[in-house]
This record gives sequence, C-alpha cells and structure tokens, in this order.
Amino acid sequence: MNKFNEGYLYNDSFSEKEFKDAVLKYILDDIEAPSYIFDEMELSKIKRINIPLIQSIGESEIEYVRMIGFDTIETTTKYKTNSYGNKTYSTSARTITNWQNDSGTIEGNASSGFFDEKYKIYDEYITNHVMDKNNYRLLSNEELDNINLTDDIIDFLKNDILNKVFKNNITYPGNHVKNEEYHGTTTLKNICCTIVSLYTLSITIRDKNLLFITCSNGDIDIKLFGDYPIDDYEDNLKFNIEVTKERKEATKNERKIVKLTLLFSIILFILLLILGILLKLSALTIISIIILITGLIIVLIFMNKIKKISKPYYKKIYEHNKKDNEEKENRKIEGYEKYIK
Repeated sequence: MNKFNEGYLYNDSFSEKEFKDAVLKYILDDIEAPSYIFDEMELSKIKRINIPLIQSIGESEIEYVRMIGFDTIETTTKYKTNSYGNKTYSTSARTITNWQNDSGTIEGNASSGFFDEKYKIYDEYITNHVMDKNNYRLLSNEELDNINLTDDIIDFLKNDILNKVFKNNITYPGNHVKNEEYHGTTTLKNICCTIVSLYTLSITIRDKNLLFITCSNGDIDIKLFGDYPIDDYEDNLKFNIEVTKERKEATKNERKIVKLTLLFSIILFILLLILGILLKLSALTIISIIILITGLIIVLIFMNKIKKISKPYYKKIYEHNKKDNEEKENRKIEGYEKYIK
C-alpha cells in the first residue's frame, strides 16, 4: 500500500496571541515561577508544528504454540515405629506441574498509530490530542503524497496490531505458561493521516530554557518542559540567620539551665538507682525517681520560659518573610501587567 485512504487537518481553535497570553497567565499563577521572571525573561517567536499522526485499523490472523502447566498437589504419609511398637505418622506435600502442549489460532481487529521519533517529547499531545469533528478539512491527495509512508511504517503498524490482537484475545488456562511463540499476518483495512498541530513558545531566563506547548485544536491546555531558576532568597536568608542568632543569645542562660538540670538529674538518678539496687535500699530508689521527676519539671518550666522569650523573634521572622513574599508577588504582577499591555 503506497497511499493513505484519507487524511484530516484540524483547524486552530485559538490564535497565537491567545496562546501567548495564556502562557503569561500560566507563569503568573505558577508559584514555582520566580518573582523576577517577567523582568528578565526573553520570549522566542511562537512556532506552529504540524505532526503527521499515521493511524490504521487492521485485522490479524495468528497461530500460537506454547506449554501450559497444571499444578497438582501430591501428599505422602510416612510412619515410624518406636521401641514400644507405637507408630507415629507424618504427612508431607509437594506441588507437581504437569506440562501439556497447547496451540491454536486467534483472529481479531485492533488499531495502531505511528509518529516520527523526533516528536517524542510531544507524545502526550500526539496520542491524546483533541479532535473536533466539526472543525477540520480533508487533506488533498497532493498533500498526502508529501507525507512519507514507508515500508518500515507499514511494518510497524502491522506488528503493533498483531501484538495487540494477541494480547487482547489470548487466554491462559492452567497455572503456568512457557515457551510461548506466535506469528501471523495482518491486513491493514484503513490508513489515515491526522495532522496534529501544536503551538510552542520558548522562554530563556538566566541561562535556562523553558518550553511551553499546547495542542492548537481544542482547549488551551499548557504543558511546561523545564525548570524555573531559583528565586532570590539570599537577603531573606541572612535576615533569618541574624534573628535566629539574637534569639539564641537571648535564651542562652535558660538553655544552659535546661542542659545542666537534665544532665545532673539523669546522672544522680542512675547513681542512686544502682546504689539502691546493690545495697537493697528501696529509699535510695525512691529518691532517685524523685530527683529525676524534679529535674524534668525544672526542664519543662525553663523550656516554657524559652518559648515565651523566643515568641517575638519568631514573629519577627514570620512578618519579614510575609512582607518579602508579598513584595516578590507584587513584582511578579507588575512585570506581568507590563507584558500584556
């Protein structure tokens, strides 16, 4: 077969400008996008890519051979006679697989699709593109002749359909299968070509390239390839470190008391507990427990004090971070508004 039975070209559902505006809005709403992105990014021209998706429906006749295994349980009972003449019985079981030759034929229909390997990055849109039956035109014979339909593509479609027919229709009696082989012939009933059109837009920012794509037929469903550069957090990080140092300095004495109290109470608890056990004096054991409990109470009191002292420092960091995030968001919004004007 050296030509297509039919071909479709689906019309665009939106313009290039609408796609560009949607990409900019996508970036604005994406929390991963850095605040400076609209100030520094460079936009490429929008490209429209036409990808030929070659589809076919075929019928396969398949012959297969294999070995089918059926499991059976074999039990064995043994006995022993002791010196008094009494018998003791034991039963063991094992699984035995009986293998049988099996062969047969399968017939069925399936569909397959092919597109060039260079479009692999767009696989999601090629295989799941939206097709509006009211928004297309048929391709002319001259247009279809310009699309390369090689013997390799035909072989791919036939093999893919044959494998799908086998996998969709084969059944597996028994418990195991081995040495399965199958072959057959496939007749292609119909070969059509659907032109899948994509809009692509590249953005370069700080030596990173981001690619936005969408299928031009249907809704603007944007897909992003690439990662944003990290936002500027250096000043924010320095502020947080400085405030944390101030908090630690303000709670230095309280933290020392917590550490020393916890250390001495554990040491005394262990020493008195050991002495109480060795000397068999229950009073020492009770005293050791009291010391440990007292130490823990003191620790909790000073931990609560540390928490109260630290509270304004935590609040200071929170308010600073909140303000910084608001400034970054405002910068992002202002940059977006400049682009859409």
